[in-house]
Amino acid sequence: MANMDLALQTAISQFNLTGSHADINVYQAYSRCDLYPDGTTKSSLIHAFNGKDFLSLDIDSKTFIASVPQALIYKSIRDKDIIWLEIVVSYYKKTCFDRLRMLLELAPGVRNKKAPKVRLFERQGAGFTLLTCHVTGFYPRAVQVKWIGADLQLVDDEMNDVLPNGDGTFQTRSSVIRPEENTGDQRYSCVVHHSSLEGNITVTWEALKSAESWTQASSFYLIVMLSVLLSSIFVPYCSIN
Repeated sequence: MANMDLALQTAISQFNLTGSHADINVYQAYSRCDLYPDGTTKSSLIHAFNGKDFLSLDIDSKTFIASVPQALIYKSIRDKDIIWLEIVVSYYKKTCFDRLRMLLELAPGVRNKKAPKVRLFERQGAGFTLLTCHVTGFYPRAVQVKWIGADLQLVDDEMNDVLPNGDGTFQTRSSVIRPEENTGDQRYSCVVHHSSLEGNITVTWEALKSAESWTQASSFYLIVMLSVLLSSIFVPYCSIN
């Protein structure tokens, strides 16, 4: 806790945010340990200041990497504390994974894979149709979602991160824009690859009645927002993929 307080005060000073603005600054640390089915491991530790990357730990070289010039002083402080650094690196190289393996022995049910459920939604716009592929209920987290079809434009600003559900499974979505002109009988399909599947799930879009599609799309966005709101109260620090 003292380290986090030192990091916060250092960041505030380096960004020259002392005074009346000091009480609205936020320093965060996020870490994770991933244990994959083939036995390989991956871990990371990232610090952020006011929502932007500030510092990260290079576990292999046992050094911190400053994401911005203002992080150089705190990086120097942390790199000089050799004993503390060895403890942190040891945790992300060994201890975290030892605990994950122990968890697997005590609760083998967490290994159970769950297949995703896939649904398509349509939303009409001015001169285009927005197609959304909603994938939910899958475990583990890793998933691949892609659209197949001519003249499709991927919507970059749509929320397409993999998000947790309240039951321990995950969800994601991918949206594309289908032009209204010169489409003919073109078919558009959402293809989902997941480790729980022997092959893949392919769902093909067909024209929906306007009223029905608007109702489904509205319900979909409400479900997603409620799910994200409920799941945001818990942020896991270790994961088993």
